[in-house]
Amino acid sequence: MATEPPEGRNRLLQDVLDRPGNDACADCGNPEPDWASLTLGVFLCQACSLLHRSIPHISRVKPLQDTWDASEVELMSATGNSAAKAKYEQKVPAFYYRPTHTDCKLLREQWIRARYERNEFEFIEKQEPYSA
Repeated sequence: MATEPPEGRNRLLQDVLDRPGNDACADCGNPEPDWASLTLGVFLCQACSLLHRSIPHISRVKPLQDTWDASEVELMSATGNSAAKAKYEQKVPAFYYRPTHTDCKLLREQWIRARYERNEFEFIEKQEPYSA
């Protein structure tokens, strides 16, 4: 794959995007994502990619329309939305609200920060206290 021309890499990236689970934004479910987080290996919509930019120490985003290096395509191929969900959403409390693409920016930002920055759904001891 390292010798693929840029057009071939973009075709390979499209193949990864066509896999089950990668057809929607990893954070809000918006169909047809057009961005990706190179560090997390997830596909995102434009609105969520802007929120990921606010946590550059965790997530580096790139539009799918750009030219991708072979190593970037390999990372996306090795991870993807389904694998990321299995990792970052292991212990989501039943009462926790999962935002959709129609929700406000604040709800989506809270979800993204809890999921990736604070790792609340990987380690139950990192979950914020909730009031009844």
